Amino acid sequence: MATMIGRVALSGICAGIALYVAVRTENEKVQAAAALASSCLFGFTATTLVLRQHRERKSRELNTDAYLEMLRQVNTPRSSVSQQPPVCRGCCHYHGRVYGGTMLVCAMHPYGVEDDRCSDWETKTAEPSQEDLDNIGSDF
Repeated sequence: MATMIGRVALSGICAGIALYVAVRTENEKVQAAAALASSCLFGFTATTLVLRQHRERKSRELNTDAYLEMLRQVNTPRSSVSQQPPVCRGCCHYHGRVYGGTMLVCAMHPYGVEDDRCSDWETKTAEPSQEDLDNIGSDF
């Protein structure tokens, strides 16, 4: 970034010197060459600044999109028990969060099991949370 700023500053200084030479000299060929060099250098400076602003804006947009996606994932509510596959109810491995529009059931079976029984099913060992207790009543 510092080298880019240095190049733009140097280009601007050189363009100013070339323009000064074009205005002060009496030789038409030197005037034409200095005017051409000055316009090219000013064009480079302006283009560089515009491209830098464009890159910064794109970077901010990408960062904003990534941040918004992270917020969506963080704020995605846990699936209720009624959305759990029946075979997963009461399993300590059940995750049930949505990532990028796809629900992750658990680490062993990300998309769920196809059978009526899961070989990795284990009962929850801890006391049920208030959310679990609330969800149990919603099934009936």
